[in-house]
Amino acid sequence: MTYTELVAKLQLWWESDETAFVAEVDTFIEHGEKRIYRDIDLLTTRNEDTTIVITEAVGSVSLPSTLIVLQNVAYQNGTTRTLLTQKDESFLMDYAPDYSVEGIPRYYSFKDQDTIWLAPTPNATAATGTIRLSYTARPTQLSSGNTTTWLSLNAPDLLFYSCMLDVLTFMKAEQDTVADYMSKYAQAREGVKIEDNMRNRSDEYRKGEFSMMGAQ
Repeated sequence: MTYTELVAKLQLWWESDETAFVAEVDTFIEHGEKRIYRDIDLLTTRNEDTTIVITEAVGSVSLPSTLIVLQNVAYQNGTTRTLLTQKDESFLMDYAPDYSVEGIPRYYSFKDQDTIWLAPTPNATAATGTIRLSYTARPTQLSSGNTTTWLSLNAPDLLFYSCMLDVLTFMKAEQDTVADYMSKYAQAREGVKIEDNMRNRSDEYRKGEFSMMGAQ
């Protein structure tokens, strides 16, 4: 399903082409996509960045602007990769009270939503490596300039029902209608969750082939 097809379907199902309704369509889509991403930890939202530069004597690292949830942080030098242990800022201050004392980073903590602290402060040897991040990011929204997304192509029913929940709120629909679409959304969400978790994150050789019958 493309952006144009979704917009047309939302208008058709609610039977509205009013200016106020059309002007809010992109908001319906934005909210609908975010609802799904918050409800399901989709594999397609996982990202990895291995090119974050470390600077000698600088104890902080900027995070990607697209980062929503940080899974792990590692120090990588050549083929050697070492996971850093997350601690709170008070632990780092106790562990390395003199930030001018440098070494290979072992710990990290959040400074704010855009930055992490490293401890100890990186030395010249550490600066020859990089920081590797694994994290959840929000994909580019479906729009007139981005006409398809993973959701629109692989889970069009889920995306549609999620968008309709905001349509119903905007149009002040009856509660029984809202409840009906909530049920449709929940059913589609569980189907996508099963497919993403069981087919994309399991190995038939180790776990056997997944079937819906076996899941009952």
